[in-house]
Amino acid sequence: MTFFVGEYERQIDDNGRIIIPSKLRKDIGETVYITRAPSDKCLHLYTAEGWEEMSEKLRQLPTATDKNAAAFVRMFFGRASEVKVDKQGRVAITQRLIEYAGLSRDVVLVGTNTRFELWDGALWEEYQSALSDDVVLEGIEKYGLII
Repeated sequence: MTFFVGEYERQIDDNGRIIIPSKLRKDIGETVYITRAPSDKCLHLYTAEGWEEMSEKLRQLPTATDKNAAAFVRMFFGRASEVKVDKQGRVAITQRLIEYAGLSRDVVLVGTNTRFELWDGALWEEYQSALSDDVVLEGIEKYGLII
């Protein structure tokens, strides 16, 4: 399993592509899966391994009897795209996903452990500015994390 950390400022070109930083390309692999984040205005980028792991978890959901689980699975997979990383390390993002996340030319690729998030640069700054220490501390306490 590969773990992703750090922030990488990128730009979306006129064809809706971003360049994956060269030091990450080996770990990303040849295929990236891109989908909407369920709770934030950003996109989630998964490696093939990460996508397979998430898919397995979602297969366990009771989609036949729980309409919320079914709706989430439809959104997660239905709006996703499977993208090949080209020889220049570029990944194409569909217009629908660009619009959903409100991506402008300047974006930030954020490592979040087993996946990346792709944020509009201004929205990412806004999000970080609004994030209080209390929220972080509450999360640490709620999940029994020690830092």
